[in-house]
This record gives sequence, C-alpha cells and structure tokens, in this order.
Amino acid sequence: MELNETTLASELIFDGRLLKVYRDQVGLTDGGQSIREFVHHPGGVAVVPLDRDGNVYLERQFRYPYRKVVTEIPAGKLEPGEDPFDAIQRELQEEIGATAARWDALGYIMPSVGYTDEMLYLYLARDLTFGRTHLDEDEFLEPFKLPFTQALSQAADGRINDAKTLSALFRADQKMREERNE
Repeated sequence: MELNETTLASELIFDGRLLKVYRDQVGLTDGGQSIREFVHHPGGVAVVPLDRDGNVYLERQFRYPYRKVVTEIPAGKLEPGEDPFDAIQRELQEEIGATAARWDALGYIMPSVGYTDEMLYLYLARDLTFGRTHLDEDEFLEPFKLPFTQALSQAADGRINDAKTLSALFRADQKMREERNE
C-alpha cells in the first residue's frame, strides 16, 4: 500500500515570531482529499551534558503552555540555516555556561508528528568545562545537576515528562552502555 499524501494547496493561516500555521489540502492514497493543519517549527537541539563525576546538568524552566515548571535538558531552537551541532554548542554555553571536549550525536526525534514538523537533534556532551552563562533576554531558568542514574530513574517513573529529555536521557544511556560493552 502506498502511504503518501500529496499537497494540492497550501495556505499560511498564521505567521508568528517562532511558529507558522498552515492549512493544506491534500490528496489521499485512495484518491480522496482532506485537510491537514500543521505547525511549522524551525527545529531545535537538545543536549545531555555529563560531567566526569557522572552528573547530568538539567534545568527547571516555566513553560507557559502547561503553566508549570518543567525539568529539561538544555535545549534551543535552530536559527535559519544553522547547523545543529553549532546550535547545541551555543545553547550549552548560554544555558549552563559549559563547553564540552567530547560530543556524540544521538540522532533526532519528531516530538509530535500529529501536528508539527519540528525535528529536534539530540547530543551527548562530556568532558565539560564551565564558565559563565549567557541567557537570552527573555529566558529564565534554574540549572542544577543530578546523578545520571537518578535522572534516568526520574525519567522512568514519570517525574521527568519532557519528551526531548526522556528521549535524550535514554539514548545517552544506551550509547554509554554500548561503549562499555565494546
């Protein structure tokens, strides 16, 4: 079965500072037509920063759509045309004041395939060196460190719920397990 939809018409219905919302008319696999509404997002990056003592650096940040403080790994959006690796190096330095000597790409995730085209590129950063943070003007967060094993436990038992953080923690754990078995 061919599982493809073709765009017949596309209408930009909202053009915001960060997001664009489209309403597209699509041709379906069976020859019919339907409407697809979706949010275009420029994409983003996120990192699991680990120090030599086995601590991961997380942050607490108020997330307006949920109206609550969320525990997350450092992350940020891609600027137009920006390479994800350049972006994550910038975000790590801005948000927790760190640079890393060792980097591993952990792939990407599609956080909500039902309504957005956002893609998040995930990384593991190790051998950290710390300096000063440089938060964006409208960015307020509280960085903290936690033993990596404790962060994994919180991800597994539901105390950490952010999708990018869950995915990145579990992928980082898998990467490190593979390295130990080599």
